[in-house]
Amino acid sequence: MPIDPATGAPLPYPGEPGFEEALAANPEAYAAEGIAPGGQPPGGLPPEGPPPGGMAPDLAQLAAQAPMPEKPFSIKALETLVKQFNDTIDKLGGGDLPPVEVDFTGVEGKKWTDPLPPQIFIPLLAINEALAVIEDGKYQDKYGFDPLEITSDVEVRKATAQLKRMAGDKKLAEALMAPVEGAEEMAEAPPAPGQFPEEDQMLAEGLA
Repeated sequence: MPIDPATGAPLPYPGEPGFEEALAANPEAYAAEGIAPGGQPPGGLPPEGPPPGGMAPDLAQLAAQAPMPEKPFSIKALETLVKQFNDTIDKLGGGDLPPVEVDFTGVEGKKWTDPLPPQIFIPLLAINEALAVIEDGKYQDKYGFDPLEITSDVEVRKATAQLKRMAGDKKLAEALMAPVEGAEEMAEAPPAPGQFPEEDQMLAEGLA
């Protein structure tokens, strides 16, 4: 987070009121965060400036990893991805997790020119991390995909297809819902910054 060197107060992110004035008055503070004139940091911030819903700093860092698309995503492809993700998580998680919600209303030309919205990008990272740790990566080899490579509608559709395949795997659902060995000991110690907890906590955090 950029900080005013004179007052120590947090400065607005791109997209927030007063950002342009703050950037002009404190270019060094923004430069330290990798934000140059124009307001775009390396790799791109999540759309609409700061992370939504008071997102925790570690999740904000994850959201900022979303790559810029090679060309604009189609809104239809993204809506299908979100819908399929919710359907998959509902079937795998027994309906205990809240759905992902992304508002695409008002987008001009039905094209999304920014990286994947953090509301869906972070959950995609979370579910792939879960696949990597369940049964020694057995399901990662079968269903995994890299959200960091989703830069076009082609990758969006591939991810959607993988999520659809996951939804029909009852053994995967059982593996996700099974108690994690040593979970009580791990619950006593918080995860290291930037690291995901075990799969059930990880999915819940990504969807929060």
